[in-house]
Amino acid sequence: PPHHHTQILFPSDLAKSDEREYARQVLERFMQRAFRRPVTPEEVERKLKVYDVLRPSLSSLAATMREVLPEILVGHDFLYLTEPTDGNRQKQPLTDFELASRLSYFLWSTMPDEKQFELARSGKLHEPRILAEQVRQMLKDDRSWRLVENFTDQWLNLSGLGRVAVNPDYYPDFDDRLKGDMRKETHHFFAEILRRDLSAMNLLDSDFTMLNRPLAEHYGISGPQDHRFVRVPLKPEDHRGGLLGHASILLSNSSGDDSHPIYRGVFIRDRLLGDTPASPPPDVPELKQDDPDFASLSLRAQLEMHRQKPSCNSCHRNIDPWGIPLENFDAIGRWRTEILKAKGKGTPPKFVNGVAKSKRKRPSFIKVDVEANSTLPSGKELHGIEDLKAHLLKHEQKRFATSLVRRLLAYSLGRSLELSDNKTVASLTKAFEKSEYQLDELIVAIAQSEPFGMK
Repeated sequence: PPHHHTQILFPSDLAKSDEREYARQVLERFMQRAFRRPVTPEEVERKLKVYDVLRPSLSSLAATMREVLPEILVGHDFLYLTEPTDGNRQKQPLTDFELASRLSYFLWSTMPDEKQFELARSGKLHEPRILAEQVRQMLKDDRSWRLVENFTDQWLNLSGLGRVAVNPDYYPDFDDRLKGDMRKETHHFFAEILRRDLSAMNLLDSDFTMLNRPLAEHYGISGPQDHRFVRVPLKPEDHRGGLLGHASILLSNSSGDDSHPIYRGVFIRDRLLGDTPASPPPDVPELKQDDPDFASLSLRAQLEMHRQKPSCNSCHRNIDPWGIPLENFDAIGRWRTEILKAKGKGTPPKFVNGVAKSKRKRPSFIKVDVEANSTLPSGKELHGIEDLKAHLLKHEQKRFATSLVRRLLAYSLGRSLELSDNKTVASLTKAFEKSEYQLDELIVAIAQSEPFGMK
C-alpha cells in the first residue's frame, strides 16, 4: 500500500484479532492530526459509533473508513483553528497545542509538524527560550516561504497587479506574464532581507534588488542570465532601491494607462506609514476639463487644479505630494523623463466573419515633461523618488517601523488589532529598533508577545 495509506491504516495485528479496537486506534490517531491536539475518549467514541453503524453493510474495514474519515474532515475542529475557553470572558493562555497551531499557521500556513507536536506534548513549547529556538528553526525551513508570499501579498496588496489592465495603446510590447515576475521580485526581496538578517529599512531604500532576466530587461539592468531570481547590485541611476522602485508596487497602483499619484500616495500613507487616508466622499465629480490645454498638462498640474476646490484640497493636499515624486515611473514601472498623452482614442481592428482584416490603430500621442516635484504638508520639498526615499529614511523611520509591526502582528493573530494591543505594538517597535530592524528578531518577539500567547 502507498505511504499515505499506511499512515492512516497502520500495520497492526489488531486489524485481524480485534477489528473494532483497531478502528478505534485508527480514528484516535487520525483525529489527533486532523484536530491538531489530543482528543478525548468521548470524541473518538462518537466517530466509532458511526463505524459501528456502517461496518455491517460494507465489505471491509478500509471501505468503512472511507466513509467515516470524511466526517472528521468536515467538522469545525478540522476546518477552523479552534481555541475553546472555559466560558470565562477574560483572556486565557493558549494550551501548548493551540500555541503550536498558531505558530505553524503564522510561519508556514499549515499544520504543525511532528517536532512541534512533540514540544506541545512535553508542555515546553510556551517556554520563552524553547519558543524562540523553534521560531528560528521554522524560519530556516523552506515552508517559511509561505509567510513571505502571504504576508507580502496582504501587506502590499500585490493582488492589485491582477486587477490592473495594461493598455496596449500605451504599452504595445508589454507581456502580461511579466506581472508574475514583478510579484516574485517583491517576494524574493523581502525574503532576502529576512534570511540575511538585513535591516528592514532596506524596504525603504536599498543598494540591491532581486531580479531575473525578463524583469531586468524590463528595467534596463544587466546581470541575470535566466528566469531564476538573483541578487543584483544597484547603481544610483537605476532608481530601483526599496519597495517604491518595484514594478509590482508601481503597476498595481496605476491606471493601466499611466501612473496614478493618488493611488501611489494612498499606498505610501496606508501601507508604509500606517496613516490610512479617509475614504473619498460619495458622488465626487470628475475634474472639469475647462482648460482647452488640459490634456497637454502634466498630471501634477492637473492635480493642482483639482486641489483648488476646497472640498478636494482638504484630503488631496495630504495624499498627492506623496505620490507625485514617483512620476518618473510609468504605469508598468519603467523609468521615464517624458509622459505620453493620447490624443483621442485608438481604432479597434475590423473583423469579417471572425477574421481580422485590419490591425488595431493606436491613437496619436503628445509628449509632456515629467514633473516629479512636490511639497509635503510639513513644507518639506521633494524632488523626485530619491528625495522621497531619503525623507522616509530620515524622518519617517519610526512611523514605518510601527506600521510594519502592526501589520505583522495582525497577520500573526489573524485579526485586526484593537486599542488594547497598542501597548504591545509600542513594546515590539522598541525591540525592533533595538535589533537594528531585523525581521527575524521581530518575528521572535511577536511569538513571545502576550497577544500571541493568549485567547
